[in-house]
Amino acid sequence: MVLRLLPWLAAASLACPWTATGEAPSAGGTRQVRDSAQDLTQGPTPRPTFTDPALWVLREDLQGKLPKAITVREFRDDALPLRGWLVTARPDERWRPEASQPEAGLRTTSVQAAALGAVVAVNAGFFASSGSVSTVVDEGEVVCCGPSAVNRGGRPYPVTRAAIGFDREGRADCAWTWCFDRVVYALEAPVDNAPGKPAQAPTRDQGRVWEGVEELLGAGPMLVANGALHNTEIAECFQSLGSTSRHPRTAAGWAEDGALLLLVLDGRSKTSRGATLNETAAILLAHGAQEALNLDGGGSTTLWVAGQVQNQPSDTAGERPVASILALVPQPDPGG
Repeated sequence: MVLRLLPWLAAASLACPWTATGEAPSAGGTRQVRDSAQDLTQGPTPRPTFTDPALWVLREDLQGKLPKAITVREFRDDALPLRGWLVTARPDERWRPEASQPEAGLRTTSVQAAALGAVVAVNAGFFASSGSVSTVVDEGEVVCCGPSAVNRGGRPYPVTRAAIGFDREGRADCAWTWCFDRVVYALEAPVDNAPGKPAQAPTRDQGRVWEGVEELLGAGPMLVANGALHNTEIAECFQSLGSTSRHPRTAAGWAEDGALLLLVLDGRSKTSRGATLNETAAILLAHGAQEALNLDGGGSTTLWVAGQVQNQPSDTAGERPVASILALVPQPDPGG
């Protein structure tokens, strides 16, 4: 991906006064905290433990239930406190990525994963009670187009939101997307919305048709591009996700060797505080992410591995029904 950096994005502390429209997880009752990932560049602050890959411990109890190319690592720091899980899935013929959503309504990640025969699954895009409000492509078919615009303060803002897509070989790519006539276009940068200053809507010649995409899940914002922190929360018209507040997080990306990275962080509990978007990006970067995006978080955050939910979803009722998931589905051994 070639990036066109937006000059005003350097103002990372810029407040976003826009009115929420139900896309962001609720921030109610969440205290405001300093962003540890940003602290890394502001003096002698110690390196956060969660960015040390050596402290992410291989879950040996799960490995025998998974294809060899897929590993699950768990992080736990009771002093912070923070708990997290990282799934690394290296390209292999023994598994394939699958974007999935119910034909109607919402289903838990567990129910959808079991129906697919998946070995790993995470929740994916944003949704309303009627279903997905994020772009979904399944087996090459666009089954849902994300929003082309959102309302902020009574004004429409065109939006080009981050997505992760996979070709027929299961290779991942991330880009900002826009739908024209149910055709997904990939852009090299998001349209440059700023608070009080809507961008111009994109045209077809600003992007490229995302050719060959077999599976795709949209959400946002983008967190990592070209192997570096690149949080486009403001340009994508998100708010309260957030740059200074900690919540449960789900994120996805890919590493230089082509491995798919799935990250889940618990939050809103006494055992895990959650993470900011930039802290989430810092963890992905520590594990070699070249590109990565935020998926739906908060009470939706769920990691399902080998038939069981591994994390502790933050909703008091337990696992939340969602619209879309990203699943890893086993394939027959090509060697017989």
